Amino acid sequence: VQDITDGKHTEDELGRYRNALESQVRMDPLTQVANRLALDEAVARAWSQALREGSSLALLMIDVDHFKAYNDSYGHVAGDQCLQQVATAMSALLGRAGDLLARYGGEEFAVLLPGADAPAAMAVALRLQDAVRQLALPHRGSACCDSVTLSMGVTSLQAAHYPGADAAQALFQQADAALYTAKQTGRNRVVLFGADCMQALHS
Repeated sequence: VQDITDGKHTEDELGRYRNALESQVRMDPLTQVANRLALDEAVARAWSQALREGSSLALLMIDVDHFKAYNDSYGHVAGDQCLQQVATAMSALLGRAGDLLARYGGEEFAVLLPGADAPAAMAVALRLQDAVRQLALPHRGSACCDSVTLSMGVTSLQAAHYPGADAAQALFQQADAALYTAKQTGRNRVVLFGADCMQALHS
């Protein structure tokens, strides 16, 4: 009986250890938010659900403005702390089940909003932008503002209109094109995807 009990304890401990490792694999170690792997998996699940329910799926692509200049001005340790504060401020505003903030790479983040149409996604984006603005983190290297700001690209797709395998790719392409437009038109702004965004990207 003791051997069985010990074996069960060992099995439980291994299970917890595996779960912890799985969580770490899907977490960005610097900001403690989801990483790109976790985002890709969440998009695939959310897209399947949106197809079943006939609902929409929104994605925000977010860039910390002039972040290289921030690192050049304050150093990489301060840059890491800046990203941590930005991630914490944004995380605090995402309360719906299924909403996901992920670090996409470098100074870029993404927010997945299952079930959100364009107006709802824009509302979230503006709240996130305001939350980071209220941190009032000084940024003497910025060409658009004297504090840390965000540029964002926003898109929302009806899953039923994109039944093919490249649906998730379309979601990322549109959000990225909108982000590109936000950066090209002065930064520190939120841009909703439209035909003009793809034209600007390809030109």
